[in-house]
Amino acid sequence: MHSAYRDNPRLELRARCVARTGAGGGAFRASGRYLSVEGRCIFLFDHGAGPPLLFLHGIPTFSYVWRNVLPPLAPRWRCLAPDLLGFGYSEKPGGARFGVARQAEIVTGLLDELGIDRAAVVAHDFGALVAAELLARQPARVASLVLTNTSLRRQQWRSGPPLSLLRLPLLGELAMTLARRWMLKLAMRIYVSDDARLTPEVMAHYWWPFQHGFKRTLLALSRQRWAGEDDFARWRTALAGMAAPALIVWGGRDPTFTLDEADDLAALLPHARLEVLPGANHFLQEDAPAALAALVAAHLAT
Repeated sequence: MHSAYRDNPRLELRARCVARTGAGGGAFRASGRYLSVEGRCIFLFDHGAGPPLLFLHGIPTFSYVWRNVLPPLAPRWRCLAPDLLGFGYSEKPGGARFGVARQAEIVTGLLDELGIDRAAVVAHDFGALVAAELLARQPARVASLVLTNTSLRRQQWRSGPPLSLLRLPLLGELAMTLARRWMLKLAMRIYVSDDARLTPEVMAHYWWPFQHGFKRTLLALSRQRWAGEDDFARWRTALAGMAAPALIVWGGRDPTFTLDEADDLAALLPHARLEVLPGANHFLQEDAPAALAALVAAHLAT
């Protein structure tokens, strides 16, 4: 082992995690760090000072999706954007479970590792389910909640083609083998209002995990039973019993999680305010990062 690693455990961990997850990833990855959580290498973008503010991404994105939302918030809050297990720059172990319960365990372990007892949470898509699981398990840990473009109704998570094809043996593996960056861009174009935002540089970042194990994560998620009716019922109960303030921010042009889902959440959360960004799509972090950051800041300041 290099002597510099022996003298600096953080460098040693980073070297070990890069060896597991693949080199490269650009300046964004270089600006983050790794933590060992339950023996897994978890990537964390950790910037700013003040009360902790935890950001949870969805599928198929990772912490990079928050890159333009965090800078306006970092002067007043400690912004923590991890990559969930199996996503982004985090470890992608074969044969592991990547469902909501496991992700909540990892997030809890991450907060424990950082010595954080309580944090405000901003969650998008699949990350909102992880936030709901965290709330159901440890309600005192969630100081405030911001939910964006998701659903707490199970039927909305029953994926249709082409994702349903990933469940099929051999065909799913073939689809992942044939997947290319331009295909990912075609898929993401449906969920941004202005696809000019999906520049070659941006798509290189989004594609990087696919080249370093994320295809395996997608196959596993498509085939594992990661949530049932009882889980959604428990999450809805946790949200309905939340005493802390909540904010719902919605990209109004989302073709999958429509305003119907936003209204459902607004009716479910007892102390929630709904803000719609009519020009934004599902990836409102790409379409309207400044507006989203401003709404989060105003919510946390109340």
